[in-house]
Amino acid sequence: MTVDNGDLDALALESDARTGERMLLAVYNFIGRFVSYPSEAARVGHALWIVHTHLMDRWESTPRIAFLSPEPGSGKSRALDISQLLVHEPVQTVNCSPAYLFRKVGSEGGVTILYDEIDTVFGPKAKDNEDIRGLLNAGHRRGAKVGRCVVRGNTIETEEIEAYSAVALAGLGWLPDTILTRSIVVRMRKRHAGERIEPFRPRVNRAEGERVRSMIQLWARTVPAEIEWPELPPEIQDRDADVWEALITIADLVGGKWPNERGTRL
Repeated sequence: MTVDNGDLDALALESDARTGERMLLAVYNFIGRFVSYPSEAARVGHALWIVHTHLMDRWESTPRIAFLSPEPGSGKSRALDISQLLVHEPVQTVNCSPAYLFRKVGSEGGVTILYDEIDTVFGPKAKDNEDIRGLLNAGHRRGAKVGRCVVRGNTIETEEIEAYSAVALAGLGWLPDTILTRSIVVRMRKRHAGERIEPFRPRVNRAEGERVRSMIQLWARTVPAEIEWPELPPEIQDRDADVWEALITIADLVGGKWPNERGTRL
């Protein structure tokens, strides 16, 4: 059988077109080795959310992803550990001060905040944290800023800090409604008897995670500045549209089986 240059060109174009499919499959496979998800849709949603952090300049809004459960030992922190290897510019934190969080979010180049033990911030025994709540609420929208008063010597000055950033949260119990409505909520639970995942060791698994992250970064560079936005399902409107638009767009950009795998039932 003779293969001419036209056939080779067609094969090369098809291979390039499927780069996104291979990338997303690599993300999906990697996270599923270490995290026990409550549903297939939750695993797909987490994979899409990870990829969306590498294209933050494209979105009008960014969903928070919240790994929540009523009891410890449900894999919430592990989901953040795995995310840290794959997302854009991760900043993992627990019970940080508002000033620290504001400065990190407002840093040049953008970061992805991975906030563990969020129940210590918003739980029933926690003090009011309206500054952090306000930042998490406002920061889902591109262009959002938070205003602060800063004392310099005898002078009080005002400053505006960029609030827009990708955020993943993990904790016991629940979150304020204003954050929940801006979030993809993954209701984690303890593994069933016989349900197995691989142990995660950063020193062992970091190199492979970094290779997967490089695949995401390479693919993200191929995404055009002007995205062709998908038609959202009729049941996704208003705030839900803000939450899901970026992830549905990722699935459609990647193509293959992924547009059929996207979903909101986690």
